[in-house]
Amino acid sequence: MGTEQRRLSSSRRNALKNVIRLIPAVVILATMLNTVSCTNNNGLLPQDNGGSNSPTATPTAGTGTLAFVTNFNDAKVSSFTRNITTGLLTLHKGQVTAGAKNGPRGVIASPSGSFLYVANIKDDNIYEFSVNQTNGALTPLSPPSVSNGNASGPDELAMNSAGTLLWVTSPNDATVKSYTVNTSTGQITKSSSIGGFNTPFGITLHPTLSVLYVSDTVTGLIQPMTFNTTTGALSKNFTAMHSADPTASTPAAIAIDAAGVSLFIADQKIGEISTFSIDGSGALTQGPTFANSSVGNVPIGVGIAVNAGIEYLFTANQGGNSVSSFIVNGGTNVFTPPVVVGPYNGPTGLVVDPQMVNVYTADSKDGTLAQSIINGTCGIQLCTGPTVSTENPANRNSGPFGITLAQ
Repeated sequence: MGTEQRRLSSSRRNALKNVIRLIPAVVILATMLNTVSCTNNNGLLPQDNGGSNSPTATPTAGTGTLAFVTNFNDAKVSSFTRNITTGLLTLHKGQVTAGAKNGPRGVIASPSGSFLYVANIKDDNIYEFSVNQTNGALTPLSPPSVSNGNASGPDELAMNSAGTLLWVTSPNDATVKSYTVNTSTGQITKSSSIGGFNTPFGITLHPTLSVLYVSDTVTGLIQPMTFNTTTGALSKNFTAMHSADPTASTPAAIAIDAAGVSLFIADQKIGEISTFSIDGSGALTQGPTFANSSVGNVPIGVGIAVNAGIEYLFTANQGGNSVSSFIVNGGTNVFTPPVVVGPYNGPTGLVVDPQMVNVYTADSKDGTLAQSIINGTCGIQLCTGPTVSTENPANRNSGPFGITLAQ
């Protein structure tokens, strides 16, 4: 395995441009990887020693009968059907490739479930697929990919609820790119680009406002931006905000509650949850911070669900081989310590199903997807569930990274 990871300093980021550096409105984060070192991280995270929507920050629209995952190490994209009653996933036997190995990370489906998009951080392309609505089988569009720009390193993706606009964080050239989407053919066309970042990663949309939020894993800033609803062009009309904790400077995926009044993000270096209040314009105000179960958790993907009238916040703890479940009580008030379930094996991307019953994580260290059940039969707020291989035959070294649901 190479050292294809984003760096947490300018010098490391520059070196990364020659190699590589994870979840989201419908997003990603779709969502946000496997190391503190190259040997246990599959090149998936930004951390001190090299290496972070597609962690999804909000429950998927529709019923979520299909699931898709990127396999970073061998560049395959896997499709699953999902039983919406039990939450169980069934792998579709035919995987497709999405460009160069050690590259596919962010993944997102169109709101209709008809198209899928994959960002390849190594070969600088966005890959486009049509989706079989019955079994999730993927077919490359023609052309099968669109260049995101030389040495841009496209990473995480976000899409608006109409499916007409797509955005991608590009850490290698420190930009966020905007695309328009032909909803009939699925083809994307680059519209514009905005710079002034260091290493942008997490990306998500406000549920009701025309505002996009991007996290920077080097500066620690969360940048809200308005966007043109026709072209997707972004404008920095708001002040970028840092966590109230000055040491929380490595944020990953972003989660926003359904009411659009609170934003949550986890820090990969210290594990801490930072909160922000969102006003009526989309601007951020610092909220309190909350400790995770361990400073070594390296949380990447985050998600939110409301189950039985209780709001939960989840983090995929790649370093802790676990998933943390926090109770949110009133805006930015989070109860600690969290309930922690596992062991899983290097969870990275995280997504919550539309029924707000299941939490799925891409386990980067053993080639599986893990299912956790909210208020299941184990008697606590989150229960460990089954895992399923992301490839057939099973490949422990596939390096699952991003996950998204569709339909």
